[in-house]
Amino acid sequence: MADLKYDLGMGTKALDVERNKFISWVNFVLRSLQCRTIEGLRICFDIVCDDDISNWINFATERRVQKLELDFTKVQLSSRIRQYNFTSHLDSYSNFRSLTSLRLTCLDITGEAVENLLSNCPLLEVLSVNNSNCFKSLKVSGASLKLRRLELKYLSGFVDLEIDAANLISFEFFAYETTVSFVNVPNLAEVHIACTYSQYFMHNLNQFSSFLSQLRTLKLELQSVKVPEAVPYNIPILFDLKHLELTIKVNDDDCFLPCAAFLKASPSLHRLTLKLFKVEPSSGFERTVKDHQYVSLRDLSIREVELIGFMGLSTDTEFLICLIENAKQLDKVTLYPCPPFFLGKPIELCHRDTKEYQSIRKRAVEFAANYPQLDFVIP
Repeated sequence: MADLKYDLGMGTKALDVERNKFISWVNFVLRSLQCRTIEGLRICFDIVCDDDISNWINFATERRVQKLELDFTKVQLSSRIRQYNFTSHLDSYSNFRSLTSLRLTCLDITGEAVENLLSNCPLLEVLSVNNSNCFKSLKVSGASLKLRRLELKYLSGFVDLEIDAANLISFEFFAYETTVSFVNVPNLAEVHIACTYSQYFMHNLNQFSSFLSQLRTLKLELQSVKVPEAVPYNIPILFDLKHLELTIKVNDDDCFLPCAAFLKASPSLHRLTLKLFKVEPSSGFERTVKDHQYVSLRDLSIREVELIGFMGLSTDTEFLICLIENAKQLDKVTLYPCPPFFLGKPIELCHRDTKEYQSIRKRAVEFAANYPQLDFVIP
């Protein structure tokens, strides 16, 4: 059976009215289904009714659901309504044995409960826990563990993580003061790190040398991180890295230096994505990448560059020129004249109608005209 998907769809009525309508609708649809098994159940809405949520989960487990996603993100960000306690629902972990993918957002679950799920769900390959308030520690391990993708984001009070997962391929980690131990991750190929843990990562790159050299995709969000000058030049050689994505704030001296250092350490890189925040004109006093004594951008292997948040000012254009001049295999450049946090959201459409967007896009088109040999994409 195809996935059942119920997505967030707020109208103009009061939130409590919309909640009741949504709950009644879901209950009606589930009661009308006569199937014995379901491939997936995905419910995304601002819900606070424990009984109904429990009934939905029971419906899914009784039909041996393979993919379960529950996203109860609050529509009103200031809302202090408590979150559903998923842990209390786990009376019998055997009910979840058919799961291959579990995604939980804005539900409370403990690390101990997750460990029990991992031990009792032999088919589980994807686990995502996002925005939980009672997550303290987690040990991901087990001889029969099939987990291939692990996402842990915004877990309040999370202090300790240990990963011993031979099949793990992808790891996303948005965290703060957390100790992470990578015991055994021989197949880890994709890593995405954000929040203040990015700063720890950049300050202690040598601690991650056991898996850095095997990565094919690395995404780091550094817009809130102050990277000391000495840090980027200790990067181990990333022999297998094909895609590098960095989120940076372009209003500090040497803001592109971490990017340049990663480029220098990535001899096989094909694709570079830069998400730029707060792009400001150069004051004329910053030292550019060209001036730096330790970073030399020569003979780059990149073939594709994406700049999201392109402004067409001296700071971002000068760095882009440097890339073009030193990447002889470069053939495609995509310039998004839109802030990264607008992309894919309704506000992006509104932004496209503004004079600011049209002005930036015009600068992007004029810049592209200087390099007719390249394929420029400007949405």
